[in-house]
Amino acid sequence: MRKVLIPLILLIFAGNVLAYPVELGLDEVLLVDDSVVTFDPSPSGDRIYLRVEGPTGSNSSVLGFGESLFFNGVNYTVGRFDPTTKKLVLHLSGNYSRLEIVKKEDFSVRVVESFDTYTRLSVRWDGYYGINDTLRVYSNGLLVKELSVSLKRGDEVSFKVKTPPSGILVLSIGELTKNVVIEDIEKQVEITSIRRDEKLHVTLLNHGDDVNATVMLTAGGLTLEKKEVHLERGEQKEVTFDRNPLQGAVVVDYGAVAQETFYFQPPDISLVSYSFDGETLRIRLKNDGGHFHGKVSVMSNSVIVGSPLYLDISLREGEEREVAFNLTEDVDYATVVISSADFTTSVPLMLERGLGVRFVNDYARTYLGGSATYSLVVTGKGRVELGVAGLPDSVRYAFYYGQNEVRTLNVEGSVQLTLVVSLPSFPSGFRVEAPLKFNATVNGEGYSLTLEVSGAGRLPVYGDNWLAKSNFTSEVHYLGLPYHVVWRDVTPPYIFENVTGEKIAFLYGRYVRQGEDLKLHVLSPYGDILHTSSSPEGRPDFVIFNESEFMLMVEGKGFFDSVLLVARYMEEPENVTLELERKPFGEGLEVVIINATSLRGKKLTIKASGKNLELKAYHFTLNSEREDFDPLGTGKAVFTVKGDNVSGTMAVRSDEDFVAVVVRGEGRADLSFEVGGTGVSASEVTTRWPYLAVLGLGLLLVLAVFLEKRLG
Repeated sequence: MRKVLIPLILLIFAGNVLAYPVELGLDEVLLVDDSVVTFDPSPSGDRIYLRVEGPTGSNSSVLGFGESLFFNGVNYTVGRFDPTTKKLVLHLSGNYSRLEIVKKEDFSVRVVESFDTYTRLSVRWDGYYGINDTLRVYSNGLLVKELSVSLKRGDEVSFKVKTPPSGILVLSIGELTKNVVIEDIEKQVEITSIRRDEKLHVTLLNHGDDVNATVMLTAGGLTLEKKEVHLERGEQKEVTFDRNPLQGAVVVDYGAVAQETFYFQPPDISLVSYSFDGETLRIRLKNDGGHFHGKVSVMSNSVIVGSPLYLDISLREGEEREVAFNLTEDVDYATVVISSADFTTSVPLMLERGLGVRFVNDYARTYLGGSATYSLVVTGKGRVELGVAGLPDSVRYAFYYGQNEVRTLNVEGSVQLTLVVSLPSFPSGFRVEAPLKFNATVNGEGYSLTLEVSGAGRLPVYGDNWLAKSNFTSEVHYLGLPYHVVWRDVTPPYIFENVTGEKIAFLYGRYVRQGEDLKLHVLSPYGDILHTSSSPEGRPDFVIFNESEFMLMVEGKGFFDSVLLVARYMEEPENVTLELERKPFGEGLEVVIINATSLRGKKLTIKASGKNLELKAYHFTLNSEREDFDPLGTGKAVFTVKGDNVSGTMAVRSDEDFVAVVVRGEGRADLSFEVGGTGVSASEVTTRWPYLAVLGLGLLLVLAVFLEKRLG
């Protein structure tokens, strides 16, 4: 029996040694998973009444040191109890996963926000058992807040109290008390900025709850102005005072007081320059100090001689402004008086009858090789020196008084002058179709002028059918229209409309038949040569290029007669969408030139879809075919079809270089192509018959020689 009891006792003690110790106070509960453990000691402290409650029941027992209570898979063994601290050590062993010690009654306090007007506190009930009691708040021993609370564990209640001067509050619920130290106390209403112009502007920012505030403007101990304002939480609001002293203070009373002093630099107005043309006195003022808002007037012998009588003027720091007065009396001396509530000064002036300059027109437009004129009127008395600044070296100018060119002139009274600006025939240092800014100078003072340059050439449209309708010319030339170019040596640049994408420029016509050699140049708007044709003498010229802004120029020797055409270009047929816009000549027109070398001997079907379209196709290889090309005419086309969805087929000759496709109408047009099998057109047979005739004659000659030898 002894051999069995000793190991059993050792096993029990070993279990207790391995158990987890927990120190539990008399005012606390122990949560073991879903079970709640509490205890009560006997007066002597040697016996412990231990209670364990769970969802399925409870168990309790009076235990001594080393004795245990088993409940819901967990063994609770009583350890040492300290009567001084009222703490019991429990040893737990068994099947559990969570331990937590919670006060039976307890709360915590958090400072939510603290301002100089109020403090917002949040009280959280942390006790295991709920409470229904009164919450009291004390400051310096005085009760400042009292409210009934009914709280369960985890419940919170928030409230506001007046912020105590000491920054310390005491909170109590039942027998529990907490001390709260308010460390950071902010102003609820902040003055964020004070600025001054014609008035004084004060910006307020409310960091806390809605508040009503009184804003006072004071200076020298006196209240100058008072405003009432309501501020929502987080609202920033500007308060404006009509009075605007340079120095003072802004006081805001919102239950607490916020105060901000200010000082602004006084204005410092100086007269920079003045001029007098005999009638109008112009004065330029500058403010080197703080903001100025006041009046300016002109006086002589204490009498106002200016019209208007005075001018209201505002000047920021560093700002300059010119004011003008018409003098109502003929005086040699005047005084400019500048005054405001904070600043007053006067500046005496000696009036000399100066010169006045007025340009009748400050804009002109002319073409390359032409001249633009500007008229100016100079009034007063004195010597005038004339000049121009900002013009390129290639542009000439001259001032004329009547028929005479002048650079200097003595003026007494009023004179009218003319500035003539002459352009070269070729752009140099400037671009066409763009404003050229420059200054005309009179005694060194600049007057801004604008000159716009257009192209020199206006070409007539080539084609009898077109000329029968209208003789249309314009400064800007258009893609798809053939133009008649008759000139000598070198033409002026011709401006064309801006069109993106690849284009081809053709030069053909009479000069080809005469065996002459011309060059076709593609120029930039500044006159730079970008591309030049390289066809041999007696052959049509063409250039393929991609620039959207361009001009064209033709160069030859002596007199020449030619036709110029610019159109869209395709290296191979490809589907494309065209936007047909009505041009100034009254038509919506697109011409597409297609490289036909890859299409030789094949059939090309062209389709167009849109609204009220006209579709035409042309052979565009021989010089005569190009001369016959008239996109606005009715004849010479391989086919002409009209409608919304149209198509036509042409046979591409074996020696074809280009074909031309013409689309007329307005709006969107979808153009597509199909390349088919081989075929020879009637036109190709027609163009080959001279070669066949020569070949036939050659064969007859060879046969005659052969027969002659046989018969001889």
